[in-house]
Amino acid sequence: MTDYDLRTNRALRRVTLLEYGFGPETLRGRKVCPVCGRANSADRTDCADCGARLPENTLYDFYRSRHRCCPSCGVAVTDVARYCPECGARLPKGAARREAVV
Repeated sequence: MTDYDLRTNRALRRVTLLEYGFGPETLRGRKVCPVCGRANSADRTDCADCGARLPENTLYDFYRSRHRCCPSCGVAVTDVARYCPECGARLPKGAARREAVV
């Protein structure tokens, strides 16, 4: 597989993630109300449905607290990975997961 093929596959994957509402870009733009469960935009401080106070953290912050992620591109990686499968960056050894307050 050529470098062009790899870049094309990555671009198509990003488009698919955005089209179906997944991926880091989508998660960064959403907060979930702890009272009613409605998804709100990340710039809101209060829920659009019930008016409850929204958490400071976005869905992406919560996701990163539960998974080992590449520091370069943010993709989830396995605990034994040495390089990111998405961007190829070398991963730090034994990177501990952060615990976010939600």
